[in-house]
Amino acid sequence: LFKLKSAEPLMEAGQTVASMQMEVNPWQPMPKMEPVSTAKVKVSDNVKAGEVSFTSKDFEIVFSRHTGLLTRYEVEGRNLLGEGGTLKPNFWRAVTDNDMGANFQNKLAVWHNPKMDLKQVSVEPATRQLTAVYDMPDVAATLHLIYNVAQDGALHVSMEMQMKDGSKAPILPRFGVLMQLPYDMDQSTYYGRGPIENYSDRKYSQRIGLYEQSADQQFFPYIRPQETGTKSDIRWWKQTDNDKFGFKVYFDEAPFYASALHYNISDLDEGKEKHQRHSYQVPTSEYTNLTLDGYMMGVGGINSWGEEPLPQYQLPAVNRAIHFWIQPCK
Repeated sequence: LFKLKSAEPLMEAGQTVASMQMEVNPWQPMPKMEPVSTAKVKVSDNVKAGEVSFTSKDFEIVFSRHTGLLTRYEVEGRNLLGEGGTLKPNFWRAVTDNDMGANFQNKLAVWHNPKMDLKQVSVEPATRQLTAVYDMPDVAATLHLIYNVAQDGALHVSMEMQMKDGSKAPILPRFGVLMQLPYDMDQSTYYGRGPIENYSDRKYSQRIGLYEQSADQQFFPYIRPQETGTKSDIRWWKQTDNDKFGFKVYFDEAPFYASALHYNISDLDEGKEKHQRHSYQVPTSEYTNLTLDGYMMGVGGINSWGEEPLPQYQLPAVNRAIHFWIQPCK
């Protein structure tokens, strides 16, 4: 911290005028988590019902064979997902004013809701693994979702995207997942940059530390609704209800981005043109929407009428992957 020794115009003695964090020990990726239980896990592949389930005495994890997505994640009888909610790939953010100035709502629209044709669901009971393979014709890519269920109910998720030769897909707004949680599972504790939202090109004002916030506190009511709430350089993230029931998230490779909001991305998004809405007009979601991203495009700001984020803060459409653990806790 750099503080004034004596008062100056508009500034008091002892006022902080600059600060900086210095890294003492380089951050290391989380080691592979080992299950704390050796309980037997039953794997049931019910093709007729269209479900694959992994069950033990303390948990039940269910996937849809029709979508390849998680549909139920119960721990001791309580679901980590909201009613009808899931965990799904997510490549879009509610466009910011800068995004709209750069016409990203049109230039990048292919990533808004890219078609995902499920080609295969395979189950390996011996390793408690389910793999779903999708063709993404809109962006000329193949996506693999790979789930591994640990004996203690932790879930390891891998999302791997391979771009096909000749793909002309534009840059991505983000690369991660959206997890739709019960509305009251809205308490976040995290170790990363905060407490104010921050992005790859707007983060050094926020210190790495331990923070606690509710989903409502993570929302900033911009004059026009847009992307908000994301924090960067996250080492781990814990999401719970008021009874401390919930889960922790650890990424395998690197610090990640995350946010938890009581709003849907689609409701915050202005669409193709600005509608001059205000934040109080955005309806609340039935879920707490938790976004977990390995990559997030910068927000730019050189100007708001055409300039894109600097090249080093853009996300080219190349092969990308994320790998992370969801570890239930109470």
